[in-house]
Amino acid sequence: MLKLKPDWMPKPLLLLALSHMVTDLSQGALPMLLPSLKTALNLSYTQIGLLVLIQNVTSSVIQPIFGAVTDKMSLPWLLPVSVFLSGLGMAVTGFMPSYNALLFAVVLGGLGVAGFHPQASKSAHFVSPEAIRGRSMGVFSVGGNLGMALGAGFMMLLMTADGGLHNTIWFLVPGSVTAILLWRNLGNVSPSSFRRVGEVKSTIRRAINGKMLLLLLTFIFFRSTLHAGLSTYIPLYYVHYLNGSPVYAGYMLSLFLGGGVFGTFFGATLSDKLGRKTIIAGSMLVVLPMVAALPYTSGLVTMILLTVIGFFLISSFATTLVLAQEMMPGYEGMASGLTIGFTIGLGGLGVTILGYIADLYGIPTIFSVLAFLPIIGLLLALPLPGRLFQSDHR
Repeated sequence: MLKLKPDWMPKPLLLLALSHMVTDLSQGALPMLLPSLKTALNLSYTQIGLLVLIQNVTSSVIQPIFGAVTDKMSLPWLLPVSVFLSGLGMAVTGFMPSYNALLFAVVLGGLGVAGFHPQASKSAHFVSPEAIRGRSMGVFSVGGNLGMALGAGFMMLLMTADGGLHNTIWFLVPGSVTAILLWRNLGNVSPSSFRRVGEVKSTIRRAINGKMLLLLLTFIFFRSTLHAGLSTYIPLYYVHYLNGSPVYAGYMLSLFLGGGVFGTFFGATLSDKLGRKTIIAGSMLVVLPMVAALPYTSGLVTMILLTVIGFFLISSFATTLVLAQEMMPGYEGMASGLTIGFTIGLGGLGVTILGYIADLYGIPTIFSVLAFLPIIGLLLALPLPGRLFQSDHR
């Protein structure tokens, strides 16, 4: 049995983070694939927005269902099965001959993502000592955000190689290898194998502050809409509006997502010392002027700005998950399903609305709309429980 060391990262957590990375490759790959799909299937921006919405509904919105089930029973076998389905869905995407078939491939991969997160984040929660729970969840979340960044870069390379859309088949390789690795280590990633299993079984389910929870989930919705909106329309704006190179657009998206990788761990670690609320509110305050300035920049300045926005925007990702789990003791799987699932998934609805706006008024209008979202996020963050610059674990 793996020993839990309070002064370092538990080994099962590293395996969970790796699996999280592979599962979320498809999440980052799809935006980079959209320009090619738009051309190949002659899609409208509304159809593209609907595609993103379907991916978010199947991969995220239904996660609370899996969360409710995993709160009642441990289902470690979900992890390898889900990782494989995520890779399979993206692998067959480039072979779909019609829009309806494309939607089916997205749903298939989305179900894999949905099945993975609640069970994996619940395991990550219980393997982590309370004093470093923010940092530990940061490591787990970094895996997912790194997967999104690598997925975008991987897809960019595949689209420029011989084979075009059919190169998506290569996503089956990391999905299959990681699924096998997880299957052979099920005992190490199941909550029942952790030394703190007594705590898992004895957790008291206290009353939940519904008002504060709703406030937190609303904040996550607007943050997700901003993040998904930028991820979706950065390549589309550069390729189809500015007639730029898809490769250069891929670099822009990778920098944006890559900034989020480092921001996730940075924000989660600081939240253990400065408090969850400080990181959540501070992230919106910092990105507010940057998002507004983004459409008026170019070249190197744009690259730097996208990296910094990605860093600070996602710095609250793991922190909001930990806060939700702390607000819902005994319902850690459901907390994961609601935060990195349901409300983030609803961000796809925001992207669909943005797609409709783009069809009516053009893509540049999208960035004017996105500039208002950090203001809303900041107003939602300030009333959250906790005090600014003060940890809840003193």
